[in-house]
Amino acid sequence: MHQILKTTLDPVHPNPREWPIYKISQNKEAFLGEIKDLTRSKILSKIHTEKELNDMLGKVLYAERIRLTQKAWKADPKDEREFWGNIKNELLKINIEELPDEISPESPNLAILNKIMERYANEIVGNFKPAMYEFARTTVAVLVSKILNATPSNRFKFWRTQKTLDEKVIITGELDKIRKLAEDATIVVVPTHFSNLDSIIMGYIIDRIGLPAVTYGAGLNLFSIGLLNYFMSNLGAFKVDRRKKNNVYLELLKNYSTVALQNGVNGLFFPGGTRSRSGELEKNLKLGLLGTTVEAQRNLIAQNAEGKVKKIFILPCIINYHFVLEANGLIEDYLKSTGKDKYIRENDEFSTSYKMLKFIIKFLFAKSDMIMSYGPLMDVIGNTVDDDGNSIDHMGRKVDIKDYFKIDGDFKINIQRENEYTRMLERSIVDKFHTHNTMLTSNLVAFTAFILMRKMFEQLDLYAFLRLPNEDTEIKYADFEKSVEKIREQLFILEKNGKILLSEEIRLPINELIEHGLKNLGMYHTEEVLQINENGNVVTGHKKLLYYYHNRALGYQLEKYA
Repeated sequence: MHQILKTTLDPVHPNPREWPIYKISQNKEAFLGEIKDLTRSKILSKIHTEKELNDMLGKVLYAERIRLTQKAWKADPKDEREFWGNIKNELLKINIEELPDEISPESPNLAILNKIMERYANEIVGNFKPAMYEFARTTVAVLVSKILNATPSNRFKFWRTQKTLDEKVIITGELDKIRKLAEDATIVVVPTHFSNLDSIIMGYIIDRIGLPAVTYGAGLNLFSIGLLNYFMSNLGAFKVDRRKKNNVYLELLKNYSTVALQNGVNGLFFPGGTRSRSGELEKNLKLGLLGTTVEAQRNLIAQNAEGKVKKIFILPCIINYHFVLEANGLIEDYLKSTGKDKYIRENDEFSTSYKMLKFIIKFLFAKSDMIMSYGPLMDVIGNTVDDDGNSIDHMGRKVDIKDYFKIDGDFKINIQRENEYTRMLERSIVDKFHTHNTMLTSNLVAFTAFILMRKMFEQLDLYAFLRLPNEDTEIKYADFEKSVEKIREQLFILEKNGKILLSEEIRLPINELIEHGLKNLGMYHTEEVLQINENGNVVTGHKKLLYYYHNRALGYQLEKYA
């Protein structure tokens, strides 16, 4: 049953020292050994001779030397050049002509591969300290709540009674079911991703429903920010360096996730891979880490093919903000790359601890809520699950997860088949992102205004339209109000058919809805994204930001109603 969380729930498993994430942190050497063994096995299953292994290592070295020509990050190890210089010298000492075909345990190439894996593994691995976790979930939460209770004109009246943090962050979903199944299963939370604040918020809302801490990948560049590094380094985050594209690193990274899941560690992936540059809900997900859930479930079945299998469940989460601090930089990236998400901003709006604190405080003082919608739990194939954790396929039939990994009744590994399972999971997650997205008033007014403005200049392409003077795109308020009303009527139909969720403010009288949306839309930005001018008409002060916030309502075929 869909619920709205009223108060923080008791932990499903109260003792953090019994959590799998703590156990792997305490047994880090064995955990990393398992990851390196799996990685080595997979690499050598594709490489059959010493020469092939030597060639692969040469490609790894080449890619890393190219990376070292780029601007260094603060989080980079100090001995990067020294390490890779030594790897180069060791490779140069190997006489390829004298190498045997078969890869032996004494192979110098294998020794180099082990060194590289060791370095990557120690760079990636996260840590988890219960004391730090308790500090983060109690002391910091209390402090933030007190800051929140202070209005901008009374910032030091910490005990003033207004909205609490629990009231400000609205959480919805099948909460009882999630908690029940989390007692025995491994949960992988897959959220939408719009802001660098998401990681912090996700940790908070996962704790609020009582789930154990999760392990999650965070960009290595974020560990150069003191505030984030302080917490993430001890709260289960593992480091992801998106500059590293070589096979050894990527294989090790995927196996880190696989082995953690097999050990029962709850996980969190941002399946879009990075923040949505356009502001639109993710449609194309990164399949690498998603695929590790399928592989881990298969391995758990292989370990206990005849008995009860520990299940891995996927939990979509849709994050709904009225405004995003980084929106201006993100939409610039999107427009420059025509939607191809390859450019990673190094010095963005969260480049310092000061800027992050400034945003958090700005958000807390703002009278604006967030809504976090948990979608239905699914198995790793994308089937929904009932209250007892049984998989239910698209025909409504109960199915056994083990059967997906059998051929003619026998358990068998089939990578091609598992890749298709990952794509099926992707489609199910994208569907849940849309059906459990909560439409906010700011989304609605931004969408309506942008569509009306674009219809005034349909002959122009997007880029030409965005270069128009803002005064040329003024909308008569009566037209705007009428279009908002028509789109809202369609939203009610979509809600009735289970295609979207709506915030309570969407149901306000139309003039109050518009007022609420305008007030909340992009309230952090210095430019007025949308406002009523002295003539009583609707105007924008920043069409690119308006475009960004409009994009959140795409995918529901609402355009024709404006």
